[in-house]
Order: sequence, then structure tokens, then C-alpha cells
Amino acid sequence: MDLKEQLLLVSAQMFLKYGIKSVSMDDISRQLGISKKTLYEVVENKNDLINAVLDFHLKDSADELNALLKKSEDAIDEMMQVSSHVLFFIANMSPTIIYDLQKYHPQSWKKVKEYQRTIVEKQIYNNLVRGQKEMLYRRDFDPQIVARLFVYKSSSITDHEVFPTELFDRKTLYKEIIKYHFFGIISEKGLKSLLKHYKKHFFI
Repeated sequence: MDLKEQLLLVSAQMFLKYGIKSVSMDDISRQLGISKKTLYEVVENKNDLINAVLDFHLKDSADELNALLKKSEDAIDEMMQVSSHVLFFIANMSPTIIYDLQKYHPQSWKKVKEYQRTIVEKQIYNNLVRGQKEMLYRRDFDPQIVARLFVYKSSSITDHEVFPTELFDRKTLYKEIIKYHFFGIISEKGLKSLLKHYKKHFFI
């Protein structure tokens, strides 16, 4: 692993644990055991570092989602694996990281929103179409609309005005969104599959 890869990995871990604003370039260089001068030979500034970390994370996330798609048994298993992946990320994320991105790094936050509107929405849409073909989901809904609704609902858990972090746990919120999603689309046949898969996961 070269220095840039180490930098991105360590920075991502620190941002997720402590938030972005509270982690300084000094903190990161100390954690890596290098000087700030060496650090600035890899990235121009903290904003440049955040963009690089974000690009790395989003690509890695997209690759993981594609891998989950290939090994899933059916649409329900796929959706639960994707949800487990997202939930694990949320559970290990500092509540302040979203706020820090929105307030101090709006361009990076815009990149996150674009990722949700494209990669994630497409993944959910494909899952809905697959589930309808497998007769695990009902046929009386529009996959394009429901996919967009799902992304919108999922994004709402980061809205502090709607769900203040002191009152609502994001991990619990996401679990409720998944349950709400499944029971809004599931077919009679799908319910049997859902009961089969739920023991491997922890949503219902």
C-alpha cells in the first residue's frame, strides 16, 4: 500500500469516527507517523483530501454493491445485503460527519447527493424490477417512483430538523425505513422469502 492509499484509509477512519471538522491535518500526519510537509506532497489541503477520500469511498461502495448483486439469491436477499452494508457504515459513522460536509464542504456534499441520485437509485430500481420479475414484489407499483422515494426517505435521516440526532438514532431510523420499504412492496410469495432471509439479517 503506497502513502496515498494509507492516507485515504487512515483519514476515512478518523473522519468516520470523529467527524471532519474535529480532525486536523496535524492529527492525520501524527497518526500516519509522517510530517505535514510529506502530507502536503500527497494532497494540496484538507478540502483536497476530503474530496479524495470521498471519491475513494464512493467507488469502493459502488464496487461492493455490485459484488452483493452478483452473489445474492433473489431480490429480497440482495436488498437485505445492500441494507446491511449501508447500516454497518451508518453504525460506524460519527453523527457530525454529515453536518460537517453540508456546512463546511458543500461541493463534497453535492457529490454525495449525486451518488445517491444515480448509483443508489439505479441499484434500488434494478432491485425492484428484479423482485417484480421474480414475483417477490407486487406488480402494482412503479419501480422508478418507488426507487426515488426510497432514496429520498433514506436521505431524510440526515436532516437534523426532521430527525434531531439527540432524539433519533440513525441506525434505528434506517432499520425502520427498510421495514417500511419491504412491507410496502412485498407480495404473498415474497413474504415467505422474506421470512426465510430475515434470520441472516436483523431488520425485522
